[in-house]
Amino acid sequence: MSARNRSCSSSIFQACSSSSFTRQPSRVLIVDASPPWWSETCTILCQALENFFFLASSLAGPARLPLLSVFAISVQLECLLPFVQVKGNLTRLLSCIEELRSLPQEGCVRQRGALLKQAVLDSLQQFKQYMCHTAHGDFNSNCVEVTVLTCQPGQTVLRQLEQGLINSDLISLRRLLVVHITLQQGLADRSPACSLETPSSEDDQEGIDLEIKGCGGRWGKFMLAHL
Repeated sequence: MSARNRSCSSSIFQACSSSSFTRQPSRVLIVDASPPWWSETCTILCQALENFFFLASSLAGPARLPLLSVFAISVQLECLLPFVQVKGNLTRLLSCIEELRSLPQEGCVRQRGALLKQAVLDSLQQFKQYMCHTAHGDFNSNCVEVTVLTCQPGQTVLRQLEQGLINSDLISLRRLLVVHITLQQGLADRSPACSLETPSSEDDQEGIDLEIKGCGGRWGKFMLAHL
């Protein structure tokens, strides 16, 4: 093997080493399961999460996703899965999916913005408590990434969170990502399905930077994505 090939192989090995994965942040998933959109997205979203959990919990080697917590916003805020290690925990992950599927698809949700804010704050507090009371406090990063899945207009949700959290302690928040799931009405005899949306000029932004100091001396960042 040439020196160049050996150098390339060494770089790949270092990038895939266990230390790289142990530095991965913990994740929080907040699912906006509020009616009436939940009736249209429940099946496909739960199936996608189930497939992902099967894969993430069974991959050989170091854990790619060290810790995960799942919150859901329906007629009220619920923590469906407190922080758990993903690898080897398929039974608990699938139980979380079943709870997600059982959430009501009809009803009225009041103060959705306040519930989203509370979900973020509760997840950060839960993460802090987990890191303080577990023997694995140093096995990964001391930061957490939060992802919000919603059918609400993404820019609106992003601004609600920005305004609601501006005075909150987000020192452990590495990033908050709002994923906007869009619905497209197909032919008359077809039900709405998830589709890829072309962002409007208003939503065509990488994200909104907040002047909040985050983990590692970096600035916290709120971001918007479309699905």
